[in-house]
Amino acid sequence: MMQMPATPYITPAMLTSAPAGISWTVVPTLTANTQQQAAQLAQVCWQATSAVDRYCRQPLRAVINTETGSGPGLPRIASDRSTCRGTIVTRRWPVTAVEAIQTSPSTAFPQQWTVVPAGQWKIRQPVIMTAAPTPDTGPSGGNVIDVAPGYITWDRGRGGWDVMTSYQSGHPHAGLTATATAGAQTVLVDDVTGWAGAVGFLYDGVSTELVEVASVAATVPVQLPGVAGAVQAGPGVLTLSQPLTFNHSSDAVLSALPPDVIRATALQASVMALETIDAISTQSLSGQMAGGTTVLAEEVEMILDDYRRVA
Repeated sequence: MMQMPATPYITPAMLTSAPAGISWTVVPTLTANTQQQAAQLAQVCWQATSAVDRYCRQPLRAVINTETGSGPGLPRIASDRSTCRGTIVTRRWPVTAVEAIQTSPSTAFPQQWTVVPAGQWKIRQPVIMTAAPTPDTGPSGGNVIDVAPGYITWDRGRGGWDVMTSYQSGHPHAGLTATATAGAQTVLVDDVTGWAGAVGFLYDGVSTELVEVASVAATVPVQLPGVAGAVQAGPGVLTLSQPLTFNHSSDAVLSALPPDVIRATALQASVMALETIDAISTQSLSGQMAGGTTVLAEEVEMILDDYRRVA
């Protein structure tokens, strides 16, 4: 399960200010009017975001995922015979929070879910934390969840338990849905997923600032499958630790994505634009005139390689 994203990793304003070696005033053609250019740039931002996630084989923004498998003794769900501790290997990483773990005897049709109590699991390799709250500058964390003894057991044999795991992965990312004024300590956004306790940049040109989120409240919390209840995800309100320093427009972006991911998305947008638009000239990163996209595409892959899902 994953809620639909509402804001791409970059917006037209972020894209046109990025040093990508391309003149966006000729997109999609030299004769396009302002409205056509705006529509095309918005489309390019979404296409580039999709391409980045596709290359990484997972969304890099914070999402709520639910996976169901069987164990122990089967791929991704195990139980150590010595310690009786269960292990769940998720498909996406980094796992930043475990929302719920539910188990059901694999012979039960329909499944009869029982919630594993909170505190009876831990993330084996949590995201690295710093002393002072700062946005991540690179990938960290893992995709293994350890479960306390007694919940994923061998008493029913190999594959005797169905296990449903709901967890959060990725970096918080959202767009403002209303203007925010200097001095305000709450902002309306299109996705509160993962923002509680997180730090990110509020990208808004010369008014860009660093903000820390104290708490979140979704307009309509997202219901998890099974009997685990709801989580704070989707549109809602963020309460900040400190008041805003600047005024911000409703198209500003609040993101905890590592800045190199933002840059890679902008470069990917340039690659895609160069492959589809006509009558355009570009410069390579070295300053020499170039008509191809190889240099930019290789840089995108180099930046994103460490963020790829490998299993």
